[in-house]
Amino acid sequence: MAQTAIQNPSVFEAALEAAYNTRSKTGEAQAAAFDRYVKLRLPNRKVEGWKWSDFNNVLRSFEPANDVLDTTVAPSAFAGLDPLEFRIVDGRIELPAEDMPEGLRYGVMDTVATIPELENHAIATLNVAMTRKALGVEVREGVEFDRPILVRHINTGAGFSFAQTMIRFSENSRATLIETYEGEGAGFYSHLFHTVLRDGAQIKRYVLQNAGEQSISHAICAAKIDEQARLEQTSLSTGGRLSRHENHFHFWALDSSAMVNSASLLADARHADFTSDIRHFAGSCQARQLHKGVAKDLGRNVFQGKFYVKREAQKTDAQMTANALLLSDTAEANHKPELEIYADDVECAHGSTVGALDEDALFYLRQRGLDEEQARALLVEAFVGEIVERIDNDGVRDIFALRVKEWLDE
Repeated sequence: MAQTAIQNPSVFEAALEAAYNTRSKTGEAQAAAFDRYVKLRLPNRKVEGWKWSDFNNVLRSFEPANDVLDTTVAPSAFAGLDPLEFRIVDGRIELPAEDMPEGLRYGVMDTVATIPELENHAIATLNVAMTRKALGVEVREGVEFDRPILVRHINTGAGFSFAQTMIRFSENSRATLIETYEGEGAGFYSHLFHTVLRDGAQIKRYVLQNAGEQSISHAICAAKIDEQARLEQTSLSTGGRLSRHENHFHFWALDSSAMVNSASLLADARHADFTSDIRHFAGSCQARQLHKGVAKDLGRNVFQGKFYVKREAQKTDAQMTANALLLSDTAEANHKPELEIYADDVECAHGSTVGALDEDALFYLRQRGLDEEQARALLVEAFVGEIVERIDNDGVRDIFALRVKEWLDE
Protein backbone atom coordinates (compact mmCIF):
# COMPACT_ATOMS: atom_id res chain seq x y z
CA MET A 1 0.00 0.00 0.00
CA ALA A 2 1.32 3.40 -0.96
CA GLN A 3 1.91 5.86 1.84
CA THR A 4 1.79 9.62 1.50
CA ALA A 5 1.70 12.50 3.87
CA ILE A 6 -0.34 15.55 2.97
CA GLN A 7 0.34 18.03 5.72
CA ASN A 8 -2.77 19.42 7.41
CA PRO A 9 -5.10 18.09 4.74
CA SER A 10 -8.56 19.47 4.20
CA VAL A 11 -11.50 17.09 4.35
CA PHE A 12 -11.33 16.80 0.58
CA GLU A 13 -7.62 16.07 0.51
CA ALA A 14 -7.91 13.55 3.34
CA ALA A 15 -10.53 11.69 1.30
CA LEU A 16 -8.28 11.85 -1.76
CA GLU A 17 -5.34 10.48 0.15
CA ALA A 18 -7.44 7.70 1.62
CA ALA A 19 -8.67 6.71 -1.84
CA TYR A 20 -5.14 6.77 -3.19
CA ASN A 21 -3.77 4.65 -0.35
CA THR A 22 -6.43 1.97 -0.66
CA ARG A 23 -5.40 1.15 -4.19
CA SER A 24 -4.10 -2.33 -4.75
CA LYS A 25 -1.78 -1.22 -7.54
CA THR A 26 0.05 2.05 -8.00
CA GLY A 27 2.63 2.59 -10.71
CA GLU A 28 5.86 4.51 -10.24
CA ALA A 29 4.63 7.36 -12.43
CA GLN A 30 1.45 7.72 -10.41
CA ALA A 31 3.34 7.59 -7.13
CA ALA A 32 5.70 10.28 -8.37
CA ALA A 33 2.74 12.38 -9.47
CA PHE A 34 1.08 12.11 -6.08
CA ASP A 35 4.33 13.08 -4.41
CA ARG A 36 4.46 16.18 -6.61
CA TYR A 37 0.88 16.99 -5.72
CA VAL A 38 1.68 16.73 -2.02
CA LYS A 39 4.18 19.55 -2.57
CA LEU A 40 2.02 21.61 -4.92
CA ARG A 41 -1.42 21.31 -3.25
CA LEU A 42 -4.61 22.75 -4.69
CA PRO A 43 -4.16 26.10 -6.43
CA ASN A 44 -5.47 29.16 -4.64
CA ARG A 45 -5.94 32.83 -5.49
CA LYS A 46 -2.34 33.65 -4.56
CA VAL A 47 -1.03 31.41 -7.34
CA GLU A 48 -0.44 33.02 -10.73
CA GLY A 49 -3.31 32.20 -13.05
CA TRP A 50 -5.70 31.09 -10.31
CA LYS A 51 -6.66 34.44 -8.77
CA TRP A 52 -10.26 34.26 -9.97
CA SER A 53 -10.70 30.48 -9.83
CA ASP A 54 -9.68 29.46 -6.33
CA PHE A 55 -10.09 25.67 -6.26
CA ASN A 56 -8.53 25.43 -2.83
CA ASN A 57 -11.17 27.74 -1.38
CA VAL A 58 -14.04 25.77 -2.92
CA LEU A 59 -12.71 22.27 -2.30
CA ARG A 60 -11.15 22.60 1.15
CA SER A 61 -14.61 22.55 2.77
CA PHE A 62 -16.02 20.08 0.25
CA GLU A 63 -16.98 16.78 1.84
CA PRO A 64 -17.03 14.06 -0.82
CA ALA A 65 -19.96 11.67 -0.46
CA ASN A 66 -20.80 8.42 -2.15
CA ASP A 67 -24.33 9.58 -2.89
CA VAL A 68 -25.40 9.06 -6.46
CA LEU A 69 -28.07 11.52 -7.44
CA ASP A 70 -29.27 9.88 -10.63
CA THR A 71 -27.58 7.28 -12.78
CA THR A 72 -30.06 7.55 -15.62
CA VAL A 73 -28.28 8.72 -18.74
CA ALA A 74 -30.61 10.50 -21.12
CA PRO A 75 -29.94 10.56 -24.85
CA SER A 76 -27.44 13.18 -25.87
CA ALA A 77 -28.57 16.42 -27.43
CA PHE A 78 -26.26 15.41 -30.27
CA ALA A 79 -27.87 11.98 -30.79
CA GLY A 80 -29.55 13.16 -33.98
CA LEU A 81 -26.12 13.62 -35.59
CA ASP A 82 -25.47 9.84 -35.43
CA PRO A 83 -22.29 10.15 -33.37
CA LEU A 84 -19.97 7.40 -32.25
CA GLU A 85 -20.70 7.81 -28.55
CA PHE A 86 -18.28 7.25 -25.69
CA ARG A 87 -19.33 7.88 -22.10
CA ILE A 88 -17.28 8.65 -19.05
CA VAL A 89 -19.69 8.37 -16.12
CA ASP A 90 -18.17 9.44 -12.80
CA GLY A 91 -14.78 8.50 -14.21
CA ARG A 92 -15.88 5.08 -15.59
CA ILE A 93 -15.30 4.60 -19.30
CA GLU A 94 -18.07 3.10 -21.41
CA LEU A 95 -17.19 2.20 -25.00
CA PRO A 96 -19.72 2.34 -27.85
CA ALA A 97 -22.13 -0.59 -28.03
CA GLU A 98 -21.47 -1.17 -31.70
CA ASP A 99 -18.80 -2.68 -33.89
CA MET A 100 -15.68 -0.60 -34.27
CA PRO A 101 -16.08 1.45 -37.46
CA GLU A 102 -13.46 1.31 -40.17
CA GLY A 103 -10.77 3.94 -39.90
CA LEU A 104 -10.74 4.12 -36.10
CA ARG A 105 -9.11 2.19 -33.32
CA TYR A 106 -10.07 2.66 -29.68
CA GLY A 107 -10.11 1.05 -26.29
CA VAL A 108 -9.35 1.43 -22.62
CA MET A 109 -5.64 1.85 -22.01
CA ASP A 110 -3.06 2.78 -19.42
CA THR A 111 -2.98 6.41 -18.40
CA VAL A 112 -0.37 8.94 -19.41
CA ALA A 113 2.66 8.83 -17.12
CA THR A 114 3.18 12.56 -17.27
CA ILE A 115 2.90 15.60 -19.51
CA PRO A 116 6.25 17.35 -19.01
CA GLU A 117 4.95 20.89 -19.53
CA LEU A 118 2.23 20.32 -16.92
CA GLU A 119 4.32 18.73 -14.20
CA ASN A 120 3.99 21.85 -12.04
CA HIS A 121 0.25 22.06 -12.63
CA ALA A 122 -1.34 20.86 -9.40
CA ILE A 123 -4.63 19.54 -10.78
CA ALA A 124 -3.01 17.93 -13.83
CA THR A 125 -0.55 16.24 -11.50
CA LEU A 126 -3.40 15.09 -9.26
CA ASN A 127 -5.19 13.73 -12.31
CA VAL A 128 -2.15 11.72 -13.35
CA ALA A 129 -1.90 10.29 -9.85
CA MET A 130 -5.57 9.42 -9.43
CA THR A 131 -6.79 8.27 -12.86
CA ARG A 132 -6.82 4.50 -13.24
CA LYS A 133 -7.46 3.98 -16.96
CA ALA A 134 -7.75 6.21 -20.01
CA LEU A 135 -9.90 6.26 -23.11
CA GLY A 136 -7.68 5.95 -26.15
CA VAL A 137 -8.76 6.70 -29.71
CA GLU A 138 -6.83 6.79 -32.96
CA VAL A 139 -8.07 8.16 -36.26
CA ARG A 140 -5.97 6.37 -38.82
CA GLU A 141 -3.82 8.00 -41.48
CA GLY A 142 -5.74 9.59 -44.32
CA VAL A 143 -9.16 8.74 -42.85
CA GLU A 144 -11.96 11.25 -43.18
CA PHE A 145 -14.30 10.01 -40.48
CA ASP A 146 -17.74 11.31 -41.39
CA ARG A 147 -19.52 10.70 -38.06
CA PRO A 148 -18.91 12.91 -35.02
CA ILE A 149 -16.90 11.31 -32.22
CA LEU A 150 -18.88 12.14 -29.08
CA VAL A 151 -17.32 11.94 -25.61
CA ARG A 152 -19.85 12.55 -22.84
CA HIS A 153 -18.51 13.45 -19.40
CA ILE A 154 -21.35 12.71 -16.99
CA ASN A 155 -21.10 13.56 -13.32
CA THR A 156 -23.87 12.00 -11.24
CA GLY A 157 -22.39 11.84 -7.78
CA ALA A 158 -21.19 13.95 -4.90
CA GLY A 159 -17.70 12.51 -4.62
CA PHE A 160 -14.70 13.01 -6.87
CA SER A 161 -13.70 11.39 -10.12
CA PHE A 162 -10.82 11.60 -12.55
CA ALA A 163 -10.54 10.65 -16.20
CA GLN A 164 -8.18 10.86 -19.14
CA THR A 165 -8.70 10.75 -22.87
CA MET A 166 -5.93 10.38 -25.42
CA ILE A 167 -6.69 10.83 -29.11
CA ARG A 168 -4.22 10.60 -31.95
CA PHE A 169 -5.28 12.19 -35.21
CA SER A 170 -2.94 10.62 -37.73
CA GLU A 171 -1.46 12.23 -40.82
CA ASN A 172 -4.01 13.86 -43.14
CA SER A 173 -6.98 12.61 -41.13
CA ARG A 174 -10.26 14.54 -40.80
CA ALA A 175 -12.62 14.24 -37.84
CA THR A 176 -15.20 16.05 -35.74
CA LEU A 177 -14.97 15.67 -31.97
CA ILE A 178 -17.78 16.72 -29.61
CA GLU A 179 -17.36 16.75 -25.84
CA THR A 180 -20.17 17.40 -23.39
CA TYR A 181 -20.01 17.98 -19.65
CA GLU A 182 -23.32 16.92 -18.14
CA GLY A 183 -25.09 15.76 -15.00
CA GLU A 184 -26.53 17.20 -11.85
CA GLY A 185 -23.83 15.78 -9.61
CA ALA A 186 -22.30 18.05 -6.99
CA GLY A 187 -18.95 16.30 -7.01
CA PHE A 188 -15.55 17.26 -8.37
CA TYR A 189 -14.61 16.02 -11.83
CA SER A 190 -11.17 16.34 -13.40
CA HIS A 191 -10.50 15.46 -17.03
CA LEU A 192 -7.19 15.48 -18.86
CA PHE A 193 -7.38 15.31 -22.64
CA HIS A 194 -4.11 14.72 -24.41
CA THR A 195 -4.13 14.86 -28.19
CA VAL A 196 -1.77 14.99 -31.13
CA LEU A 197 -2.58 16.35 -34.58
CA ARG A 198 -0.11 14.85 -36.99
CA ASP A 199 0.95 16.48 -40.25
CA GLY A 200 -2.00 17.65 -42.31
CA ALA A 201 -4.70 16.59 -39.83
CA GLN A 202 -7.79 18.78 -39.70
CA ILE A 203 -9.94 18.54 -36.59
CA LYS A 204 -13.06 20.32 -35.46
CA ARG A 205 -13.70 20.15 -31.73
CA TYR A 206 -16.88 21.31 -30.01
CA VAL A 207 -17.26 21.50 -26.23
CA LEU A 208 -20.58 22.03 -24.45
CA GLN A 209 -20.46 22.50 -20.67
CA ASN A 210 -24.03 22.16 -19.43
CA ALA A 211 -23.75 20.62 -15.97
CA GLY A 212 -25.63 21.30 -12.73
CA GLU A 213 -25.15 24.46 -10.74
CA GLN A 214 -23.29 22.64 -7.93
CA SER A 215 -20.82 20.91 -10.23
CA ILE A 216 -17.11 21.50 -9.75
CA SER A 217 -15.08 20.64 -12.79
CA HIS A 218 -11.65 21.13 -14.25
CA ALA A 219 -10.76 20.14 -17.80
CA ILE A 220 -7.46 20.37 -19.64
CA CYS A 221 -6.91 19.96 -23.36
CA ALA A 222 -3.22 19.58 -24.17
CA ALA A 223 -2.68 19.48 -27.94
CA LYS A 224 0.47 19.11 -30.01
CA ILE A 225 -0.07 20.45 -33.50
CA ASP A 226 2.23 19.32 -36.28
CA GLU A 227 2.98 20.67 -39.75
CA GLN A 228 0.04 22.00 -41.79
CA ALA A 229 -2.42 20.67 -39.23
CA ARG A 230 -5.50 22.66 -38.33
CA LEU A 231 -7.60 22.71 -35.17
CA GLU A 232 -10.94 24.51 -35.02
CA GLN A 233 -12.52 24.62 -31.58
CA THR A 234 -15.74 26.16 -30.28
CA SER A 235 -16.84 25.93 -26.65
CA LEU A 236 -20.00 27.01 -24.86
CA SER A 237 -20.32 26.93 -21.07
CA THR A 238 -23.11 27.67 -18.65
CA GLY A 239 -20.65 27.22 -15.81
CA GLY A 240 -21.12 25.57 -12.45
CA ARG A 241 -20.19 26.19 -8.87
CA LEU A 242 -16.66 26.30 -10.25
CA SER A 243 -15.79 25.38 -13.82
CA ARG A 244 -12.54 25.80 -15.67
CA HIS A 245 -11.52 24.72 -19.16
CA GLU A 246 -7.85 25.02 -20.03
CA ASN A 247 -6.28 24.83 -23.48
CA HIS A 248 -2.56 24.17 -23.82
CA PHE A 249 -1.88 24.20 -27.57
CA HIS A 250 1.64 23.86 -28.90
CA PHE A 251 2.62 24.52 -32.50
CA TRP A 252 5.60 22.29 -33.15
CA ALA A 253 5.95 22.58 -36.93
CA LEU A 254 5.47 25.05 -39.76
CA ASP A 255 2.26 26.29 -41.32
CA SER A 256 -0.27 24.99 -38.82
CA SER A 257 -3.22 26.89 -37.40
CA ALA A 258 -5.82 26.99 -34.64
CA MET A 259 -9.11 28.82 -34.31
CA VAL A 260 -10.26 28.91 -30.69
CA ASN A 261 -13.70 30.34 -29.94
CA SER A 262 -15.56 30.23 -26.64
CA ALA A 263 -18.61 31.70 -24.94
CA SER A 264 -19.97 31.71 -21.40
CA LEU A 265 -23.57 32.24 -20.34
CA LEU A 266 -23.72 32.62 -16.58
CA ALA A 267 -26.61 33.17 -14.19
CA ASP A 268 -27.17 32.87 -10.43
CA ALA A 269 -23.74 32.32 -8.84
CA ARG A 270 -22.28 30.22 -11.64
CA HIS A 271 -18.62 30.49 -12.53
CA ALA A 272 -16.88 29.72 -15.83
CA ASP A 273 -13.19 30.10 -16.57
CA PHE A 274 -11.61 29.71 -20.02
CA THR A 275 -7.84 29.78 -19.75
CA SER A 276 -5.47 29.15 -22.63
CA ASP A 277 -1.75 28.98 -23.20
CA ILE A 278 -0.94 28.83 -26.92
CA ARG A 279 2.75 28.35 -27.63
CA HIS A 280 4.47 28.87 -30.95
CA PHE A 281 7.70 26.91 -31.31
CA ALA A 282 7.74 26.96 -35.15
CA GLY A 283 7.24 29.70 -37.69
CA SER A 284 4.40 30.67 -40.01
CA CYS A 285 1.65 29.40 -37.72
CA GLN A 286 -1.63 31.19 -37.18
CA ALA A 287 -3.87 31.45 -34.11
CA ARG A 288 -7.23 33.18 -33.85
CA GLN A 289 -8.98 33.38 -30.50
CA LEU A 290 -12.33 34.98 -29.67
CA HIS A 291 -14.14 34.81 -26.34
CA LYS A 292 -17.57 36.19 -25.45
CA GLY A 293 -18.82 36.14 -21.88
CA VAL A 294 -22.29 37.04 -20.60
CA ALA A 295 -23.03 37.17 -16.88
CA LYS A 296 -25.99 38.19 -14.77
CA ASP A 297 -26.98 37.89 -11.11
CA LEU A 298 -23.77 36.82 -9.31
CA GLY A 299 -22.24 35.08 -12.32
CA ARG A 300 -18.49 35.32 -12.87
CA ASN A 301 -16.89 35.09 -16.30
CA VAL A 302 -13.13 34.53 -16.39
CA PHE A 303 -10.93 34.60 -19.48
CA GLN A 304 -7.16 34.25 -19.43
CA GLY A 305 -5.29 33.91 -22.68
CA LYS A 306 -1.61 33.89 -23.50
CA PHE A 307 0.35 33.71 -26.74
CA TYR A 308 3.96 32.65 -26.25
CA VAL A 309 6.17 33.06 -29.33
CA LYS A 310 9.66 31.61 -29.29
CA ARG A 311 12.49 33.32 -31.20
CA GLU A 312 12.43 30.62 -33.90
CA ALA A 313 8.72 31.17 -34.55
CA GLN A 314 9.09 33.96 -37.10
CA LYS A 315 6.06 34.93 -39.22
CA THR A 316 3.68 34.02 -36.41
CA ASP A 317 0.22 35.51 -36.85
CA ALA A 318 -1.81 35.49 -33.62
CA GLN A 319 -4.86 37.55 -32.69
CA MET A 320 -6.85 37.36 -29.45
CA THR A 321 -10.06 39.16 -28.48
CA ALA A 322 -12.19 38.84 -25.34
CA ASN A 323 -15.47 40.68 -24.84
CA ALA A 324 -17.74 40.54 -21.82
CA LEU A 325 -21.31 41.67 -21.30
CA LEU A 326 -22.57 42.28 -17.78
CA LEU A 327 -26.32 42.20 -17.29
CA SER A 328 -26.35 43.16 -13.60
CA ASP A 329 -24.30 45.25 -11.23
CA THR A 330 -23.36 42.16 -9.21
CA ALA A 331 -22.02 40.11 -12.13
CA GLU A 332 -18.26 39.97 -12.77
CA ALA A 333 -15.91 39.65 -15.73
CA ASN A 334 -12.20 39.09 -15.26
CA HIS A 335 -9.94 39.13 -18.30
CA LYS A 336 -6.21 38.66 -18.56
CA PRO A 337 -4.88 38.61 -22.14
CA GLU A 338 -1.10 38.28 -22.47
CA LEU A 339 1.62 38.26 -25.11
CA GLU A 340 5.13 36.93 -24.52
CA ILE A 341 7.11 37.32 -27.73
CA TYR A 342 10.77 36.64 -28.47
CA ALA A 343 10.57 36.76 -32.29
CA ASP A 344 10.80 40.07 -34.15
CA ASP A 345 8.92 39.33 -37.38
CA VAL A 346 5.42 38.54 -36.12
CA GLU A 347 1.92 39.96 -36.09
CA CYS A 348 0.43 39.48 -32.66
CA ALA A 349 -2.25 41.45 -30.86
CA HIS A 350 -4.90 41.19 -28.20
CA GLY A 351 -7.93 43.20 -27.13
CA SER A 352 -10.41 43.09 -24.29
CA THR A 353 -13.66 44.88 -23.46
CA VAL A 354 -16.22 44.73 -20.67
CA GLY A 355 -19.52 46.58 -20.79
CA ALA A 356 -23.29 46.59 -20.40
CA LEU A 357 -26.01 46.44 -23.03
CA ASP A 358 -26.06 49.37 -25.40
CA GLU A 359 -28.85 51.68 -24.22
CA ASP A 360 -29.21 53.23 -27.68
CA ALA A 361 -29.69 49.80 -29.23
CA LEU A 362 -32.25 48.92 -26.55
CA PHE A 363 -34.12 52.14 -27.22
CA TYR A 364 -34.05 51.47 -30.97
CA LEU A 365 -35.53 48.00 -30.55
CA ARG A 366 -38.18 49.25 -28.08
CA GLN A 367 -39.24 51.82 -30.63
CA ARG A 368 -39.92 48.98 -33.07
CA GLY A 369 -42.36 47.19 -30.85
CA LEU A 370 -40.23 44.88 -28.70
CA ASP A 371 -40.72 44.92 -24.96
CA GLU A 372 -37.75 45.36 -22.63
CA GLU A 373 -37.18 41.64 -22.11
CA GLN A 374 -37.38 40.80 -25.80
CA ALA A 375 -35.02 43.61 -26.74
CA ARG A 376 -32.43 42.58 -24.14
CA ALA A 377 -32.63 38.92 -25.25
CA LEU A 378 -32.15 39.87 -28.88
CA LEU A 379 -29.02 41.87 -28.09
CA VAL A 380 -27.52 39.11 -25.96
CA GLU A 381 -28.28 36.53 -28.63
CA ALA A 382 -26.55 38.68 -31.23
CA PHE A 383 -23.55 39.16 -28.92
CA VAL A 384 -23.06 35.41 -28.44
CA GLY A 385 -24.12 34.71 -32.00
CA GLU A 386 -20.72 35.82 -33.24
CA ILE A 387 -19.35 32.62 -31.68
CA VAL A 388 -22.18 30.30 -32.67
CA GLU A 389 -22.31 31.47 -36.28
CA ARG A 390 -18.68 30.51 -36.76
CA ILE A 391 -19.62 26.83 -36.44
CA ASP A 392 -19.78 25.44 -39.97
CA ASN A 393 -21.41 22.14 -38.97
CA ASP A 394 -25.15 22.84 -39.34
CA GLY A 395 -26.27 20.26 -36.79
CA VAL A 396 -23.81 21.34 -34.12
CA ARG A 397 -24.54 25.00 -34.75
CA ASP A 398 -28.29 24.42 -34.31
CA ILE A 399 -27.75 22.67 -30.96
CA PHE A 400 -25.46 25.41 -29.67
CA ALA A 401 -27.95 28.07 -30.83
CA LEU A 402 -30.79 26.21 -29.10
CA ARG A 403 -28.84 26.12 -25.83
CA VAL A 404 -28.31 29.88 -26.08
CA LYS A 405 -32.02 30.40 -26.61
CA GLU A 406 -32.89 28.11 -23.71
CA TRP A 407 -30.59 30.08 -21.43
CA LEU A 408 -32.22 33.32 -22.48
CA ASP A 409 -35.65 31.85 -21.74
CA GLU A 410 -34.72 30.54 -18.28
